[in-house]
Amino acid sequence: MRQSHSEHNLRHAYSMLAFNMHTCLISAMIRKQNDPVGAMFHDIAHLIRLNIDETLRPYGLTRLKWLAIGIIVDNEGFSQAELATRLELKSAATGKLVDRLVERGLVARRPDPSDRRAYCLFATKKSNALLLDLKPLGASLRESVLHGLNETDVSTLKTTLARIKANLLNSAMAVLATIAIKSEFILPMV
Repeated sequence: MRQSHSEHNLRHAYSMLAFNMHTCLISAMIRKQNDPVGAMFHDIAHLIRLNIDETLRPYGLTRLKWLAIGIIVDNEGFSQAELATRLELKSAATGKLVDRLVERGLVARRPDPSDRRAYCLFATKKSNALLLDLKPLGASLRESVLHGLNETDVSTLKTTLARIKANLLNSAMAVLATIAIKSEFILPMV
């Protein structure tokens, strides 16, 4: 589905806002010596990323490639622009990523029938099989991350993280609303 120029600009603004908010939040939290929670968020995210990268290394994948394949599998026919938005990447970086996935036979790139300048992305049998092989690794990672926590601990953690996420989304939506009002964009309902 083609986006209008204003929809594209709004999505881009949202993507950049989310990235900048994340960067500012992490930077501000880490700089505060009396804020061990912020430092803990950063450390946990970093350790999970390292663990995922190490787990994927034997498969010749990175987190980004794994994520891209998963998005394409779930959204057959996605354009490279839509994938770039979901990955929060620039179009050139997404193009290079897709090139590497196509070279490995993990993604098929076909001309978009409604826009001869664009391409649609499709999963291949090889990528579907690879994701099936990797599924137990994701479960194993979750188990190792939550090791030693009982059901009550996990439930409390989920509730707390959901509350933090809602707070961040509300802040992002308030900023987006301001951008939309100034730019005369209409925000999609969430």
